Amino acid sequence: MSAQDTKIEILDLAENFLRDRGFNGFSYANISSALKIKNAAVHYYFPGKADLGVAVIQRARERFANWAQDQTIVSKTPAEKLEAFFRRYLKFLEAGKQVCLGGALETDFKTLPSTMQVETQKFASEILAWIEEVLVDGQEKRVLNFPGKAKDQAILILSSLQGALQMTRAVGPSCLHLAMAQIRRLTSKS
Repeated sequence: MSAQDTKIEILDLAENFLRDRGFNGFSYANISSALKIKNAAVHYYFPGKADLGVAVIQRARERFANWAQDQTIVSKTPAEKLEAFFRRYLKFLEAGKQVCLGGALETDFKTLPSTMQVETQKFASEILAWIEEVLVDGQEKRVLNFPGKAKDQAILILSSLQGALQMTRAVGPSCLHLAMAQIRRLTSKS
């Protein structure tokens, strides 16, 4: 396995642990054991756990930006963009009732190192800005309708999806499906 492959595997596993257990719920020992490498190998790529956390968030930010700018997303109508965004959350549910990275980070926010807090804030802001942009576009094209400002609605949408995804662990998948249905009702043109 190449050095780049090892680094990617460490990032993948760390993100998986983070979404499943939270930042404080795993250690380098968990990663090294799962990958059958020494702890020193993890430290080689990421000297501290905060370095690893920042790298996971930055990669997720880049992945979201690439997704949002992908022509298959850009070419969709505002309602179709929201549906594509919903599908991202359904994938977390299908991945074994994992929460999204943003939800996991926001739950642990007060205990995260300051460098991770900054990256978490940027990540959340970028997602909210994208949702707000979709909502404004939908209002201008008269295909989406909702009370209040687009920014307020974006916060409601993101917090509803994140919260419902977390609730699925205890209550079942219907929480996420019902939240999505309610968001559709709240934003539909009536």
